Amino acid sequence: MEELRGYFAVHSQGLGHATRAVALARGLLERRRDLYLLFLAGSPALDLVVANGFDALTMPPAPDWRTTDGVLAPVWRWYRDYGRYLRIARRFLDREADWGYYCFLLSDSELASAGEAIRHRIPTALILDATRHDFARDPLSRFVEGPANFWASRIARKAELVLAAESAPDWPNVRRIGPIVRGFSASREKLREDFVFRKKTILVTVGGTAVGEFLIREAVRAFHALKLEDVSMVVVSGPKLKVDSESGVYTYGFLPNLQDYVLAADLVITTAGKGTVNEALAAGTPVIAIPPEGHAEAERNAAALGYQHGDIHRLKELIPQKLALGRLPPQPTGNDRAIGFLIDFLERMANA
Repeated sequence: MEELRGYFAVHSQGLGHATRAVALARGLLERRRDLYLLFLAGSPALDLVVANGFDALTMPPAPDWRTTDGVLAPVWRWYRDYGRYLRIARRFLDREADWGYYCFLLSDSELASAGEAIRHRIPTALILDATRHDFARDPLSRFVEGPANFWASRIARKAELVLAAESAPDWPNVRRIGPIVRGFSASREKLREDFVFRKKTILVTVGGTAVGEFLIREAVRAFHALKLEDVSMVVVSGPKLKVDSESGVYTYGFLPNLQDYVLAADLVITTAGKGTVNEALAAGTPVIAIPPEGHAEAERNAAALGYQHGDIHRLKELIPQKLALGRLPPQPTGNDRAIGFLIDFLERMANA
Protein backbone atom coordinates (compact mmCIF):
# COMPACT_ATOMS: atom_id res chain seq x y z
CA MET A 1 0.00 0.00 0.00
CA GLU A 2 1.41 3.39 -1.00
CA GLU A 3 2.16 5.74 1.89
CA LEU A 4 -0.23 8.68 2.30
CA ARG A 5 1.92 11.64 3.33
CA GLY A 6 0.78 14.97 4.71
CA TYR A 7 1.63 17.85 6.99
CA PHE A 8 -0.01 18.49 10.38
CA ALA A 9 0.55 22.15 11.27
CA VAL A 10 0.05 23.36 14.84
CA HIS A 11 -0.39 26.91 16.14
CA SER A 12 2.48 27.26 18.59
CA GLN A 13 1.08 29.81 21.02
CA GLY A 14 0.88 27.69 24.17
CA LEU A 15 0.31 23.94 24.21
CA GLY A 16 -3.45 23.50 23.81
CA HIS A 17 -3.42 23.22 20.03
CA ALA A 18 -0.52 20.75 20.19
CA THR A 19 -2.24 18.47 22.72
CA ARG A 20 -5.35 18.35 20.54
CA ALA A 21 -3.30 17.70 17.41
CA VAL A 22 -1.37 14.88 19.10
CA ALA A 23 -4.63 13.24 20.20
CA LEU A 24 -6.05 13.46 16.68
CA ALA A 25 -2.85 12.25 15.04
CA ARG A 26 -2.72 9.18 17.27
CA GLY A 27 -6.33 8.37 16.45
CA LEU A 28 -5.73 8.77 12.73
CA LEU A 29 -2.65 6.54 12.75
CA GLU A 30 -4.62 3.82 14.54
CA ARG A 31 -7.21 3.91 11.76
CA ARG A 32 -4.89 4.28 8.76
CA ARG A 33 -1.59 2.40 8.89
CA ASP A 34 -0.56 3.86 5.52
CA LEU A 35 -0.55 7.40 6.92
CA TYR A 36 2.58 9.49 7.57
CA LEU A 37 2.27 12.87 9.28
CA LEU A 38 5.07 15.41 9.43
CA PHE A 39 4.27 18.10 11.98
CA LEU A 40 4.91 21.78 11.35
CA ALA A 41 5.32 23.42 14.76
CA GLY A 42 7.22 26.13 16.57
CA SER A 43 8.26 26.14 20.20
CA PRO A 44 6.75 25.31 22.68
CA ALA A 45 4.28 23.17 20.67
CA LEU A 46 7.25 21.61 18.89
CA ASP A 47 8.59 20.21 22.18
CA LEU A 48 5.32 18.46 22.98
CA VAL A 49 4.93 17.04 19.47
CA VAL A 50 8.46 15.60 19.44
CA ALA A 51 8.17 14.31 23.02
CA ASN A 52 5.13 12.33 21.87
CA GLY A 53 7.16 10.56 19.19
CA PHE A 54 6.23 12.50 16.03
CA ASP A 55 8.55 13.83 13.35
CA ALA A 56 8.46 17.59 12.97
CA LEU A 57 9.80 20.45 10.89
CA THR A 58 10.62 23.43 13.09
CA MET A 59 8.42 26.42 12.31
CA PRO A 60 8.98 29.98 13.57
CA PRO A 61 7.21 30.44 16.95
CA ALA A 62 3.94 32.36 17.14
CA PRO A 63 3.85 35.44 19.39
CA ASP A 64 2.66 35.32 22.98
CA TRP A 65 -0.03 37.45 24.62
CA ARG A 66 1.27 40.53 26.40
CA THR A 67 0.00 40.54 29.98
CA THR A 68 0.53 42.27 33.31
CA ASP A 69 -0.35 40.30 36.44
CA GLY A 70 -2.95 38.17 34.67
CA VAL A 71 -4.53 40.98 32.63
CA LEU A 72 -4.16 41.04 28.84
CA ALA A 73 -2.73 44.17 27.29
CA PRO A 74 -4.72 45.72 24.42
CA VAL A 75 -4.66 42.99 21.80
CA TRP A 76 -3.85 45.24 18.84
CA ARG A 77 -0.21 44.68 19.85
CA TRP A 78 -0.67 40.90 19.54
CA TYR A 79 -2.28 41.29 16.10
CA ARG A 80 0.68 43.44 15.04
CA ASP A 81 3.10 40.77 16.29
CA TYR A 82 1.03 38.05 14.61
CA GLY A 83 1.16 39.90 11.31
CA ARG A 84 4.96 39.85 11.54
CA TYR A 85 4.85 36.15 12.37
CA LEU A 86 2.71 35.44 9.29
CA ARG A 87 5.25 37.12 7.01
CA ILE A 88 8.13 35.13 8.55
CA ALA A 89 6.17 31.86 8.48
CA ARG A 90 5.21 32.32 4.83
CA ARG A 91 8.83 32.90 3.85
CA PHE A 92 9.81 29.80 5.80
CA LEU A 93 7.13 27.68 4.10
CA ASP A 94 8.09 29.03 0.71
CA ARG A 95 11.62 27.71 1.31
CA GLU A 96 10.95 24.49 3.22
CA ALA A 97 7.51 23.10 2.35
CA ASP A 98 7.35 20.38 -0.30
CA TRP A 99 3.75 20.47 -1.53
CA GLY A 100 4.54 17.88 -4.17
CA TYR A 101 5.69 15.24 -1.70
CA TYR A 102 3.19 16.01 1.10
CA CYS A 103 -0.20 15.92 -0.55
CA PHE A 104 -2.52 17.28 2.16
CA LEU A 105 -2.54 19.59 5.17
CA LEU A 106 -4.21 19.22 8.54
CA SER A 107 -3.92 22.40 10.57
CA ASP A 108 -4.88 23.10 14.16
CA SER A 109 -5.33 26.87 13.98
CA GLU A 110 -2.01 27.43 12.13
CA LEU A 111 -3.24 29.77 9.41
CA ALA A 112 0.02 30.65 7.66
CA SER A 113 0.40 27.05 6.48
CA ALA A 114 -3.31 26.82 5.64
CA GLY A 115 -3.09 29.90 3.44
CA GLU A 116 -0.03 28.53 1.64
CA ALA A 117 -1.58 25.08 1.17
CA ILE A 118 -4.75 26.55 -0.29
CA ARG A 119 -2.68 28.78 -2.58
CA HIS A 120 -0.94 25.63 -3.87
CA ARG A 121 -4.33 23.85 -4.20
CA ILE A 122 -3.43 21.31 -1.54
CA PRO A 123 -6.46 19.68 0.20
CA THR A 124 -6.73 21.32 3.61
CA ALA A 125 -8.61 20.48 6.81
CA LEU A 126 -8.71 23.02 9.64
CA ILE A 127 -9.33 22.32 13.33
CA LEU A 128 -10.44 25.53 15.02
CA ASP A 129 -11.98 26.62 18.30
CA ALA A 130 -14.01 29.23 16.41
CA THR A 131 -13.87 30.98 13.05
CA ARG A 132 -13.77 34.44 14.66
CA HIS A 133 -11.79 36.05 17.49
CA ASP A 134 -13.43 38.43 19.94
CA PHE A 135 -10.52 39.50 22.12
CA ALA A 136 -10.73 43.23 21.37
CA ARG A 137 -11.85 45.50 24.23
CA ASP A 138 -10.66 48.93 23.04
CA PRO A 139 -11.41 50.84 19.81
CA LEU A 140 -7.98 50.36 18.23
CA SER A 141 -8.00 46.61 18.91
CA ARG A 142 -11.51 46.31 17.45
CA PHE A 143 -10.34 48.23 14.39
CA VAL A 144 -7.50 45.72 13.89
CA GLU A 145 -9.46 42.59 14.83
CA GLY A 146 -12.16 43.11 12.20
CA PRO A 147 -9.90 42.72 9.15
CA ALA A 148 -8.03 39.88 10.88
CA ASN A 149 -11.29 37.97 11.32
CA PHE A 150 -12.24 38.64 7.69
CA TRP A 151 -8.88 37.27 6.49
CA ALA A 152 -9.15 34.15 8.69
CA SER A 153 -12.73 33.53 7.54
CA ARG A 154 -11.64 33.66 3.89
CA ILE A 155 -9.09 30.93 4.55
CA ALA A 156 -11.62 28.81 6.45
CA ARG A 157 -14.20 29.09 3.68
CA LYS A 158 -11.68 27.81 1.13
CA ALA A 159 -10.65 24.75 3.16
CA GLU A 160 -12.20 21.40 2.25
CA LEU A 161 -13.09 20.76 5.90
CA VAL A 162 -13.38 22.85 9.06
CA LEU A 163 -13.81 21.12 12.43
CA ALA A 164 -15.15 23.72 14.87
CA ALA A 165 -15.05 23.16 18.62
CA GLU A 166 -17.10 26.27 19.43
CA SER A 167 -19.10 28.66 17.29
CA ALA A 168 -18.95 28.60 13.50
CA PRO A 169 -21.17 29.65 10.59
CA ASP A 170 -23.32 27.06 8.83
CA TRP A 171 -20.96 26.76 5.89
CA PRO A 172 -21.07 23.51 3.87
CA ASN A 173 -17.50 22.61 4.91
CA VAL A 174 -18.04 23.08 8.68
CA ARG A 175 -18.50 20.17 11.07
CA ARG A 176 -18.93 20.67 14.80
CA ILE A 177 -16.93 18.51 17.19
CA GLY A 178 -16.77 17.91 20.91
CA PRO A 179 -13.75 18.13 23.23
CA ILE A 180 -10.58 16.39 22.03
CA VAL A 181 -8.30 14.94 24.71
CA ARG A 182 -5.26 12.71 24.84
CA GLY A 183 -5.76 9.21 26.18
CA PHE A 184 -4.59 8.36 29.69
CA SER A 185 -1.70 5.91 29.77
CA ALA A 186 -2.83 3.89 32.83
CA SER A 187 -5.44 3.70 35.56
CA ARG A 188 -5.60 6.46 38.15
CA GLU A 189 -4.37 4.09 40.88
CA LYS A 190 -1.35 3.05 38.81
CA LEU A 191 -0.50 6.64 37.93
CA ARG A 192 -0.71 7.79 41.56
CA GLU A 193 1.66 4.99 42.49
CA ASP A 194 4.05 5.89 39.66
CA PHE A 195 4.00 9.60 40.57
CA VAL A 196 4.31 8.86 44.33
CA PHE A 197 1.14 10.78 45.15
CA ARG A 198 0.72 9.72 48.79
CA LYS A 199 -1.55 12.59 49.86
CA LYS A 200 -4.46 14.33 48.21
CA THR A 201 -2.87 16.25 45.36
CA ILE A 202 -3.63 19.69 43.92
CA LEU A 203 -2.29 20.15 40.39
CA VAL A 204 -1.68 23.75 39.31
CA THR A 205 -1.07 24.02 35.57
CA VAL A 206 -0.90 27.16 33.46
CA GLY A 207 -0.18 25.93 29.92
CA GLY A 208 2.60 26.84 27.56
CA THR A 209 2.59 30.65 27.80
CA ALA A 210 3.86 33.02 30.48
CA VAL A 211 0.35 34.35 31.18
CA GLY A 212 -0.33 32.15 34.19
CA GLU A 213 2.30 33.46 36.60
CA PHE A 214 -0.44 35.25 38.56
CA LEU A 215 -2.33 31.99 39.15
CA ILE A 216 0.72 30.05 40.33
CA ARG A 217 1.58 32.81 42.81
CA GLU A 218 -1.92 33.03 44.26
CA ALA A 219 -2.53 29.26 44.33
CA VAL A 220 0.69 28.62 46.25
CA ARG A 221 -0.13 31.46 48.63
CA ALA A 222 -3.62 30.07 49.29
CA PHE A 223 -2.23 26.54 49.77
CA HIS A 224 0.22 27.70 52.44
CA ALA A 225 -2.45 29.79 54.18
CA LEU A 226 -4.83 26.81 54.37
CA LYS A 227 -2.23 24.54 56.04
CA LEU A 228 -3.83 21.34 54.76
CA GLU A 229 -1.67 18.62 56.31
CA ASP A 230 -3.05 15.78 54.19
CA VAL A 231 -2.64 17.65 50.89
CA SER A 232 0.32 18.35 48.62
CA MET A 233 0.60 20.63 45.60
CA VAL A 234 2.22 19.97 42.23
CA VAL A 235 2.91 23.03 40.05
CA VAL A 236 3.47 22.56 36.31
CA SER A 237 4.72 25.96 35.21
CA GLY A 238 5.20 25.13 31.53
CA PRO A 239 8.19 25.93 29.34
CA LYS A 240 8.15 29.71 29.81
CA LEU A 241 7.95 30.10 33.60
CA LYS A 242 10.21 28.91 36.40
CA VAL A 243 8.94 28.23 39.91
CA ASP A 244 11.09 27.23 42.86
CA SER A 245 10.11 24.23 44.98
CA GLU A 246 9.13 24.86 48.57
CA SER A 247 7.60 22.98 51.47
CA GLY A 248 4.74 20.80 50.25
CA VAL A 249 4.95 22.22 46.72
CA TYR A 250 6.61 20.17 43.98
CA THR A 251 7.42 21.87 40.69
CA TYR A 252 7.82 20.78 37.09
CA GLY A 253 8.41 22.81 33.96
CA PHE A 254 7.29 20.95 30.86
CA LEU A 255 5.46 17.61 31.08
CA PRO A 256 4.61 15.83 27.81
CA ASN A 257 2.08 13.60 29.63
CA LEU A 258 0.24 16.25 31.62
CA GLN A 259 -3.07 14.46 31.03
CA ASP A 260 -1.85 11.61 33.27
CA TYR A 261 -1.17 14.08 36.09
CA VAL A 262 -4.66 15.52 35.59
CA LEU A 263 -6.15 12.06 36.09
CA ALA A 264 -3.95 11.28 39.09
CA ALA A 265 -4.68 14.58 40.87
CA ASP A 266 -7.57 15.27 43.25
CA LEU A 267 -8.03 18.86 42.09
CA VAL A 268 -6.82 20.82 39.05
CA ILE A 269 -6.31 24.58 39.18
CA THR A 270 -5.87 26.04 35.71
CA THR A 271 -5.96 29.23 33.66
CA ALA A 272 -8.98 27.73 31.85
CA GLY A 273 -7.23 26.62 28.69
CA LYS A 274 -9.51 24.38 26.67
CA GLY A 275 -7.11 21.41 26.64
CA THR A 276 -6.61 21.20 30.40
CA VAL A 277 -10.27 21.84 31.19
CA ASN A 278 -11.36 19.11 28.78
CA GLU A 279 -8.81 16.65 30.16
CA ALA A 280 -10.02 17.33 33.72
CA LEU A 281 -13.65 16.79 32.69
CA ALA A 282 -12.74 13.58 30.86
CA ALA A 283 -10.81 12.36 33.91
CA GLY A 284 -13.52 13.24 36.42
CA THR A 285 -11.12 15.47 38.36
CA PRO A 286 -12.66 18.58 39.98
CA VAL A 287 -11.34 21.79 38.46
CA ILE A 288 -10.97 25.45 39.42
CA ALA A 289 -10.60 27.55 36.26
CA ILE A 290 -9.34 31.13 36.72
CA PRO A 291 -8.94 32.89 33.34
CA PRO A 292 -6.60 35.79 32.59
CA GLU A 293 -8.67 38.96 32.44
CA GLY A 294 -9.44 39.88 28.84
CA HIS A 295 -8.67 36.45 27.37
CA ALA A 296 -12.04 35.87 25.71
CA GLU A 297 -11.63 32.15 25.05
CA ALA A 298 -10.41 31.33 28.57
CA GLU A 299 -13.17 33.50 30.05
CA ARG A 300 -15.78 31.52 28.10
CA ASN A 301 -14.26 28.22 29.24
CA ALA A 302 -14.23 29.39 32.85
CA ALA A 303 -17.76 30.83 32.73
CA ALA A 304 -19.08 27.46 31.52
CA LEU A 305 -17.80 26.02 34.81
CA GLY A 306 -19.04 28.94 36.91
CA TYR A 307 -15.76 30.86 37.33
CA GLN A 308 -14.40 34.28 36.45
CA HIS A 309 -11.10 36.13 36.84
CA GLY A 310 -12.14 37.65 40.17
CA ASP A 311 -12.29 34.18 41.73
CA ILE A 312 -8.51 34.41 42.07
CA HIS A 313 -9.28 36.08 45.41
CA ARG A 314 -11.47 33.15 46.56
CA LEU A 315 -8.96 30.33 46.28
CA LYS A 316 -8.79 29.78 50.04
CA GLU A 317 -12.54 29.18 49.97
CA LEU A 318 -12.69 27.23 46.71
CA ILE A 319 -9.85 24.77 47.31
CA PRO A 320 -11.40 22.98 50.35
CA GLN A 321 -14.82 22.96 48.64
CA LYS A 322 -13.51 21.28 45.51
CA LEU A 323 -11.28 18.81 47.35
CA ALA A 324 -14.35 17.67 49.29
CA LEU A 325 -16.17 16.72 46.07
CA GLY A 326 -14.13 13.60 45.42
CA ARG A 327 -14.18 12.09 41.93
CA LEU A 328 -16.77 13.29 39.43
CA PRO A 329 -18.41 11.33 36.59
CA PRO A 330 -16.07 11.45 33.55
CA GLN A 331 -17.53 13.39 30.64
CA PRO A 332 -17.48 11.97 27.08
CA THR A 333 -15.05 13.27 24.50
CA GLY A 334 -15.42 14.09 20.81
CA ASN A 335 -12.31 12.24 19.62
CA ASP A 336 -14.09 9.54 17.62
CA ARG A 337 -16.38 12.00 15.85
CA ALA A 338 -13.52 14.32 14.88
CA ILE A 339 -11.29 11.46 13.72
CA GLY A 340 -14.18 10.10 11.65
CA PHE A 341 -14.53 13.42 9.82
CA LEU A 342 -10.77 13.52 9.16
CA ILE A 343 -10.73 9.92 7.90
CA ASP A 344 -13.53 10.81 5.46
CA PHE A 345 -11.50 13.82 4.32
CA LEU A 346 -8.41 11.66 3.74
CA GLU A 347 -10.35 8.99 1.88
CA ARG A 348 -12.04 11.50 -0.41
CA MET A 349 -8.67 13.03 -1.15
CA ALA A 350 -6.98 9.68 -1.74
CA ASN A 351 -9.76 8.58 -4.12
CA ALA A 352 -9.93 11.84 -6.05
